[in-house]
Amino acid sequence: MSREWLAAVTLLAVLMPLAAHHSLSAGDGRSIVVVAPVKGVIDGSIRDYVVRALEYAEKMHASAVVLELNTPGGSLDAALDIVEMLERSPTPVIGFARGRWAVSAGTMILMCTSYAAMEPGTVIGAVQPVELTSSGEYRPVNESKVLNPVYKKIEACMRLHGRNTSLAREFVYHNLVLDAEEAVRLHAVEAVARSLWELLEKANNTVVETIYGPVRLTLIEPRIVYYGMPPGLRLAHILSDPLVSSLLTTMAVLVIIAAIASGHPLAIAAGIALMLLGLFGLGLSASVLAAALMLVGAIMLIAELALIPGFGVVGITGILLLLIGGFIMFAGKPIYIAGESLHSTLYTLLAATVPIAGLTLVVVYKAARAWRLKPIYQPSPVGKRGKALDDIPPGGTGFVLVEGEYWQARNTGDKPIRRGDMVLVVGKEGAILLVRLAPEAPGSRESRLG
Repeated sequence: MSREWLAAVTLLAVLMPLAAHHSLSAGDGRSIVVVAPVKGVIDGSIRDYVVRALEYAEKMHASAVVLELNTPGGSLDAALDIVEMLERSPTPVIGFARGRWAVSAGTMILMCTSYAAMEPGTVIGAVQPVELTSSGEYRPVNESKVLNPVYKKIEACMRLHGRNTSLAREFVYHNLVLDAEEAVRLHAVEAVARSLWELLEKANNTVVETIYGPVRLTLIEPRIVYYGMPPGLRLAHILSDPLVSSLLTTMAVLVIIAAIASGHPLAIAAGIALMLLGLFGLGLSASVLAAALMLVGAIMLIAELALIPGFGVVGITGILLLLIGGFIMFAGKPIYIAGESLHSTLYTLLAATVPIAGLTLVVVYKAARAWRLKPIYQPSPVGKRGKALDDIPPGGTGFVLVEGEYWQARNTGDKPIRRGDMVLVVGKEGAILLVRLAPEAPGSRESRLG
């Protein structure tokens, strides 16, 4: 397969998911409830997933969205973005803590849903932010400039939805933790439900408050539509795991060092690819990072096709980045970035990717330039003169010095070679030079005898 065909197939594989969009509608007049399970650490991928779920519910004209929360918390920035999206959603959102817990960032999200419920045995609370220290340990944040905005945001959500606002301070400043029964008794949530159907039955005909005004939930015999995390976002969610991200970053550094030490600079492209994948641990939008992967992948592929002879590690790495980026970006509906966060996201992305892209271009340019240059040193010593370091009889072997290098040589002439004589290289067999006494050479035995 030619390189052009390989590039075309790659681009086709990247763009094919664009044709996979489809929609579902309730043709029997029943109300639709979109259920989106939110599991694991809250990060940029979860944020993008919630955006898609809300957009999907709006497109479906759903009566409500149910966020099934089973999370230990996560990124504060991602949680605040999700809260803002919940507040502005035209579709009422029901929060349902299921499985084990919805603590920290999960509690913040739950408190900002229009109707909140918990499964028996689940817990909420412990919202005090923590920071990762230089030693790799988590330390609680006690600065009021960080705690107060978090506390006031939760308090504002609880006030909007008619919940006990005094709990907001306890959640943030004292890491209050409540089980399902305590949360209902203290009016932190509206209900305890053992199943999704019980939740919908209790929420049915309830009037909930939104920023657009009161809305009545009509959930009689609803059609349940599960909106699972698209495979591309699931991959981004796995890459966003702090352990996976740190492993990728460490591997990237080791690959780059090994490439430089071994004299294979083009292998740096693989290290750059690993470093890009490690950027998912920063919590940025999966779609923005996917665009960065595709951009760097395209640069590598073009450089491979236009500048580098053959097809090697740079081109293969570029294809892989294009495929991974396309898989993440086009797995479902496109992502729309909120205008107020676009600039900060763009600047962060540029700060992270521009140096990497620049390093890629420098490496590719230097390697291509080196390949195009003609060799300065011809490795073959045939025809060169040297100096004998040993006495070498005809047919015998010894060592000679040719252009500063030590060689084992065989005397193919009919005259013996003495130590210090000048020799002429007439051939080479493997690692052994074929030499004879250099005729008429200054310092040679023939010139001395003459």
